[in-house]
Amino acid sequence: MLLATTCPGCGRSGAAPCPSCVATMARSWPVPVPPSLDRCRALLDYDGAAREVVAQLKYRNARSPVGWLAEGVAGLVRPHEVEVVTWAPTTEVRRRRRGFDQAELLARRVGRHLGVPCRSLLARRPGPAQTGRSSAERHDGPSFVPTRRLDGLRIAVVDDVVTTGATLDAAGRALRAAGAVHLLGLAAAHPR
Repeated sequence: MLLATTCPGCGRSGAAPCPSCVATMARSWPVPVPPSLDRCRALLDYDGAAREVVAQLKYRNARSPVGWLAEGVAGLVRPHEVEVVTWAPTTEVRRRRRGFDQAELLARRVGRHLGVPCRSLLARRPGPAQTGRSSAERHDGPSFVPTRRLDGLRIAVVDDVVTTGATLDAAGRALRAAGAVHLLGLAAAHPR
């Protein structure tokens, strides 16, 4: 049985996202590189239909665009640039409440597109969500701990949206502390 899909950008039946919404989505401007990372890239400008697509994934579990987003994010990675993909996880409390981690969903599909393993390499300590916090407040959190040694690995760390870069920076610091040698931050979107 096939389930009908709807565009998370506009609600029309069919492709997710639909061609009309895709046509309105702008590519992301260059992303400032957080201090702990070597490079950072985002697929889309976090505005209009792109914002709605990512928000529907994050807050409404609208998974239909994950494949499309992951293919685009994977296209930002140069051949042989990374050996493993991971994600900046949400807290266990938010994961249980939502029933999923949107960054994990995206990262697992990015890894498949790149043909490299996707592994859980970080645990997030409890703390407030970044959404709705000021820039200064965002830089005071979150905090991650590595789940294993990562000596010499080149890693892509995925998040849904990179705003100030604080989450990816915190993730990068934890991965560096575990021995990672090259870190690439990837996100579905970045606001101008």
